[in-house]
Amino acid sequence: MAQEVDRISFLPEDIKISILSRLVVKEAVRTSVLARSWRHIWTLLPSLRLGRYRDSLGDTCNDFDHSTVSSTWIQRVNHLVSSLQGPFLLFELSLLFVLDMVPSNLLQRLLHLLLQKGGVQTLDLSFSYSDKVMPPQPAPFFLNLPLPVPVPLRLHSYHSRKVKVWLPPFHSLKVLQLEGCQLVLPNQFQGFHSLTALSLSDVIISNHHLHLLLDTSKNLTTFKFYARNLDLVPDLSLNISLPLLTNVNFEINEMVDKICLVSTPLLEQAYISVGNFESKKLARVTLGLLNGLSMVSSLHLDSHVLETLSLHALPFSFSFPQLKCLTFILKVDTLDKRTCDVFHWLLKSMPFLEELHLQLLSFSKQTEGVATLMRELLVKKQNGFSCLNQSLKRVTISMYLLLKLMSGLTVVKFFLLNAKMLKLMKILYSDDDDELSMIEELKKVEVASSDAKVVMFNIRTEVTVDVK
Repeated sequence: MAQEVDRISFLPEDIKISILSRLVVKEAVRTSVLARSWRHIWTLLPSLRLGRYRDSLGDTCNDFDHSTVSSTWIQRVNHLVSSLQGPFLLFELSLLFVLDMVPSNLLQRLLHLLLQKGGVQTLDLSFSYSDKVMPPQPAPFFLNLPLPVPVPLRLHSYHSRKVKVWLPPFHSLKVLQLEGCQLVLPNQFQGFHSLTALSLSDVIISNHHLHLLLDTSKNLTTFKFYARNLDLVPDLSLNISLPLLTNVNFEINEMVDKICLVSTPLLEQAYISVGNFESKKLARVTLGLLNGLSMVSSLHLDSHVLETLSLHALPFSFSFPQLKCLTFILKVDTLDKRTCDVFHWLLKSMPFLEELHLQLLSFSKQTEGVATLMRELLVKKQNGFSCLNQSLKRVTISMYLLLKLMSGLTVVKFFLLNAKMLKLMKILYSDDDDELSMIEELKKVEVASSDAKVVMFNIRTEVTVDVK
């Protein structure tokens, strides 16, 4: 009987590593018995994802009390990292801590161990906090986990004694994502010169260290800063000069004093969200931020931007002459004449807009906000809506929560009747009770563009509507 050919022993090393990267560590270690050539392949694993629910260790953290997180579990992680050769392409750690039981010292040892192993290119640390944790419960069905998982009684993204992170000098670091921690830079910090993407979410950091981090990261192309809590960054005043920056995300609150984009010549995309605070100070900060976005080609604004800007007197000083794509979340419940005036001004400031995405939300069945918006748009459409005549080609209207499909009919009709260059109108909705009525009404519309196509989508179906 002929001996079978051993095919797997002679696979290239990079193929073997790729195979093991798709396994949890326990399973990867077991492959060391396959053949001599496989014995140490698992120690070359380039990526680790560790923490809540499922991780590279192959199980769940079945208890998040102090002893497990601070000693047993993190010691297992230290042992694992010690066994790997490094350097690492990715290290991701996501943990839930019980309040007042935050093991900053053990985390610091782990980070220095990563440095000793050659560093990491993508570092993602995410921490949340709870008063206490219930006994393990059945896992949510969508996680598809075999074991129970701990359930926090109350989650906090903010905690005054957050885990402290002292970042070692990872010279190869390209992506840094931090959430729910205190960031402290070492003395004589020289910067992460390879860093291209930085995301800080609910991170406690001093003004000085934040400026130092940005000023020494001149290769940064993406910067995301989320300040959802009032006590995180008091009186933040930030001047940003990054020559390669192309993408910014800001979620700000009234504790922010100023964010000024001083020199960002390559900036293309921006996402702006403001806290639900009616504050003239926040309106001033938002205006200052928008003033620095005149060069962007894509802009996303959340529902509170209108409410915040409406506290400031018109006209505004900014404009978006290069903007091609706008995504706007409109909360119908809060639309009034003031907010509609702001919306009108924004459209007026975008003369070459090609693509518009309107997400209409409603937390009640009242639709007066839509009617107010349409009255104001119809009155003012001849006063500066140049994008309707010369550039607007694609419009998407999305209706969510309690907003009925027919409630958005007037908005859809407005753009069909007035956008002379329109190519495609998409209508996205979840409630299909009025679907047939909507189709019949749309068929009656005499559209301004002979090339316009109307497509309706819901969860189950797609309908193309023939319009004149």
